[in-house]
Amino acid sequence: MSISERAEDIKQVPPEGADRARIRAAASVLAGQLLDAALPSGREPLAELGEQVLRQLDLPREWLGFAMVALDNAIWQAEYAAVPLPRRLLLLPKCLSAAGECPAEIDADGLHCAGCGRCDLGDLKREAEELGYGVIVAEGTTAVVSQVLEGQADAILGVACLDSLEKSFERIAEVGIPHQAVPLLRDGCVNTEAEVELIRELMRRYTPTPPASARRGQRTYLPLLRFTREIFDTQLDTILTDCFCLTPLPAGSCEPLLATDAIARDWLLRGGKRLRPFITVAAYAIARHGPAALAPEADVAAMLPGPVRSVAVAIEAMHKASLVHDDIEDADQFRYGQPTIHRTHGLEAAINVGDYLVGLGYRLITSRAAELGGECIADIVAKLSAAHLRLCCGQGAELMWNSQPHDTLEPLHALQIASLKTAPAFEAALYAGLRAAGPVGNEAALATFARYVGEGYQVLNDLEDWDEGNGGKLACGRDFAAGRPTILRSFAVQAGAAGELAELRAQCAVDAAATVSRVRELYREVGAFERAEVLYERLRGKALETAEGLDEAGLAPLLRFLARTVLRRRFAEPAG
Repeated sequence: MSISERAEDIKQVPPEGADRARIRAAASVLAGQLLDAALPSGREPLAELGEQVLRQLDLPREWLGFAMVALDNAIWQAEYAAVPLPRRLLLLPKCLSAAGECPAEIDADGLHCAGCGRCDLGDLKREAEELGYGVIVAEGTTAVVSQVLEGQADAILGVACLDSLEKSFERIAEVGIPHQAVPLLRDGCVNTEAEVELIRELMRRYTPTPPASARRGQRTYLPLLRFTREIFDTQLDTILTDCFCLTPLPAGSCEPLLATDAIARDWLLRGGKRLRPFITVAAYAIARHGPAALAPEADVAAMLPGPVRSVAVAIEAMHKASLVHDDIEDADQFRYGQPTIHRTHGLEAAINVGDYLVGLGYRLITSRAAELGGECIADIVAKLSAAHLRLCCGQGAELMWNSQPHDTLEPLHALQIASLKTAPAFEAALYAGLRAAGPVGNEAALATFARYVGEGYQVLNDLEDWDEGNGGKLACGRDFAAGRPTILRSFAVQAGAAGELAELRAQCAVDAAATVSRVRELYREVGAFERAEVLYERLRGKALETAEGLDEAGLAPLLRFLARTVLRRRFAEPAG
């Protein structure tokens, strides 16, 4: 399906209940016929199967989005039904409330229903809570997925418009969280309408033991994701016991002697998605245990020995070191919603903590030589040190570029800088987990995959820097104001806008809002946004294509998951 295909062409909900029932019945039959290897993962396979259902029933293609949801529900229905009701979350949209009459309060956590009885929202929330559900009334699934990863729930029932379901539930399906989704009958974001009785039926559906066929070919990353978080939440002190510089502590140690250890530990515990250590533990588990590592009932704690956990923490320590230094270089004041280390403890102390975390990372790895073997440790350290050097070269190139007086950035140079800044960390995290499990084959393909993911990630970041809903950033266009060498800027330079960009950069300090507005307009005029979107899609496609080439090693599912996770659009296109 092309990226230019409009949502209204495929995201219409059948208005008649009989048609909706026919599609759901056909989807259930088709899902039951799927072989292990044919279980769809991602939007493209579901779209192909949805087309098949609509052709079989001789129904219009505009209902494809609905058919895809029906298929996804059929694939996951037994897994979802096996989860006890108190271990589920219900996600409801704010637009189900009565517009203009709703007395509920709305904040960053969503809508806090007052139970006034003026709409179906309050009744559904009350009934779900009586059954033991957790209920969230909000758009999107960030809070929902976070609660699942934190172990507060094991399944999700979501209600939303088809567009929101596609954006939100693709991630849920990719992770492997059992779920069911109910599309709104009528959207528009105000006074919407839902199949309330179907929602009630799904809320109550419970089959304690799913049939064996329900788990056939099913993959889930949920246990590995949860365990990665657990490493930092409950095991970090044990892992770090022999690595802190003052362990054991000298008698009568004064506070300054303990400060660097304490700041570093606190920083390791603070925020973040833990994506890189997850890559390491997942790569190890799959390389060592194969598909069994992704089974819903996998005992991942038994699959991940202590040395692998130490390597995962080392990967995160070195990533967190780069963030400390990056915040200093970019003069950022906040990270994870809290003041940055240099703002809290001073510039000199922050530089030192960043350096300390690099050393801690190497120490965590080398301390496991007895278990992993000297050759394995040497290989991992060699890969990490090479990644460290490349990252510094990329960051250094960006800093040097910022200081240049002339705007001559070429797209190739922007991509080279992006690749150096981002790809080495992904490659090192993958390699470390694989090498801990044994010899690594096809390193060149792994490096290529990491390059495509790293470059795609930076292009996506450049695009999202201009989105109005950019995840809490203070303003759009911060990268331009800071003079960073983005792909958008390079496309504009290539189109002949270098002179005006230089003038606009000089005006930033005088009138930032007007300058950013003009830069946005200029990027649109020269087609920079459009070219970046095309490049992003190409890099994402190349990453997925490279992943398929590693299927013989059993890595393709993990690499596809990583590519789709890292390169998932989180915000809308830049507003006009």
